[in-house]
Amino acid sequence: MSPPAAYPEVPDFLLAQWQELMSLVSVDCGVPAALIMRVHPSQIEVLVSDGSDSPYHPGERENLCTGLYCEHVIATRDRLHVANALTDPNWDHNPDLRLGMISYLGYPLLWPDGVPFGTLCILDRAENHYSEAIDKQLGLARRIIESNLSLIHETARHRQTIAALRQSKQHLRDAVLRANAADRAKTDFLARASHDLRAPLTSIIGYAQLLQGCGGTAGQHGQIIRHSADHMLTLINDLVEYAGGSLRDELELHPQRLAGFIDGLAREAEMLARNSRNRFVLDIGKGLPDVLRMDARRVRQVVSNLVDNAAKFTRRGRIELHVGHTAEGAPAGGVMLQIEVRDTGCGISADDLPRVFEPFFRCGDSRRIEGTGLGLPIVDLWIKRLGGSLQLDSTLGVGTRIRLAIPLKLGSEGDIEARQPHEEALPAPFGGGRRLWVVEDAAETRGQLVDILENAGFVVACAEDGQAFIERIGAADAAAPCLVLTDLMMPGADGHAVCAAVRARWPGVPVVLLSAQAPDAGGTDSAFDARLHKPVTPARLRAALAGLLAPAPAEPPAAPAPRPDAATLARMRALIELGALTDLVEWAEALAAQTPEHDAFARKVLALADRWDVEALQALCN
Repeated sequence: MSPPAAYPEVPDFLLAQWQELMSLVSVDCGVPAALIMRVHPSQIEVLVSDGSDSPYHPGERENLCTGLYCEHVIATRDRLHVANALTDPNWDHNPDLRLGMISYLGYPLLWPDGVPFGTLCILDRAENHYSEAIDKQLGLARRIIESNLSLIHETARHRQTIAALRQSKQHLRDAVLRANAADRAKTDFLARASHDLRAPLTSIIGYAQLLQGCGGTAGQHGQIIRHSADHMLTLINDLVEYAGGSLRDELELHPQRLAGFIDGLAREAEMLARNSRNRFVLDIGKGLPDVLRMDARRVRQVVSNLVDNAAKFTRRGRIELHVGHTAEGAPAGGVMLQIEVRDTGCGISADDLPRVFEPFFRCGDSRRIEGTGLGLPIVDLWIKRLGGSLQLDSTLGVGTRIRLAIPLKLGSEGDIEARQPHEEALPAPFGGGRRLWVVEDAAETRGQLVDILENAGFVVACAEDGQAFIERIGAADAAAPCLVLTDLMMPGADGHAVCAAVRARWPGVPVVLLSAQAPDAGGTDSAFDARLHKPVTPARLRAALAGLLAPAPAEPPAAPAPRPDAATLARMRALIELGALTDLVEWAEALAAQTPEHDAFARKVLALADRWDVEALQALCN
């Protein structure tokens, strides 16, 4: 008859709502007592009581097995109506008669799993047959209360799930598995995970770019760090997006020089292979097109995932990357790009092969190897969205071969030339000695932003959190900056509070949001003048500021400078790819001295090199 003791308590806010509900019931039904009773292992408790003259008080308990009206309702789990207990031999000795309650109408209240919670009932001191309208009203109140019980039960179950997640080492994996049933707690978790994972990469990528400018070995190391950090960022983005069920459908198709693209794939693949002490082999087919239109980031991600997966399961073996093409099955004006990754690793058993593309599936001994279990599922997803196909062959103890075929259209050098950005949008000097604020709680990110902005010619003031900033600009002598950059998630006061404080003090000062979170679906981010997603590159930061700030005084723009020939630009491109910006400066100075007609071009190179703008330099030589 009674429920286990483990069932949750009713929260105070619901008790208050039930009290209001019983007040309405007692008035509308014209009875002295309207009750919600809760059953315990050996007693029944008055949980809620209301009425004009109710003898029942919340917290009072009666022992079970004494012949109570409510005891019968709980035992039968059915409606009970007693018009007059004094004339009914079944009820003329029940304990409620001591309180003068001779008529009764009650319903059972059940938990969602069917276990009794208690009863909902009304009682009267006079004989009462209770009209159909009263019966319906009580039935409606019952449905409301049982829906609340379902909510309480589900909330308690959900809290238990969240507690288990917090004790698990695989927080994100478990959150994704429950994505269809997740609520605000999952959303908050993903927002925090996104912020905590992306924030350190902001500093890594920023300082790697600065390191590239040192030239020589340091510059090469900076390039490798930047390359790896970009790849890590892609993996994090996909993990968070996959968890949130919002992987983007859009493909970013742009012309790409295939030779340079393959070279980048090979360098990363070789590094991944060597990390596991494997030998790397690159095989490039003959007659590959010069330029293809592709989503280079997604294709690179697919191949990197495959090579990384091969490296995890191969030790002191061989990893091969084969790149070729065919006209068979190709779109009009295009080719099928063929990419194959082979390894001599542990292989996959025949039993596990059908499940390797399932999210989070870890086959065989792979459970001992770190990973998310999303590598191959993401590869499969993006290959399908690219319109391609994938074939996997594996033999346990021998190795694995994965073949990709991706339909791509041909491009031209003219297409690449047309995509070059216009550097006039970022005049030098850009900062011009103007003062701005950086509000960021992560010290590494704050330091990196300061370096970028000071190199761009700004005078930077910093605050380590939103509350400190608000207090400092509240001073009477606080000078208005030209712009404020603020993080979103900070202790004390967040980015929205910072924005509100700036608007109140200096209505015309732009506020730029820096966030690792996805844009707010509620539209609250619209209060900011611009939004930058972490990690922030120097080029994107300067571009955003250039759109909000008037340029600092500069010389009138000159006529477009004549470009050097292809061989000269190839030398420039090689220096940039090595990260040897010191050598690039010497090359530009020599170019100006030897060929006066290229003086303007050389000065542009020197200006970009002085700002460590690797992305703009690469665009300039393309």
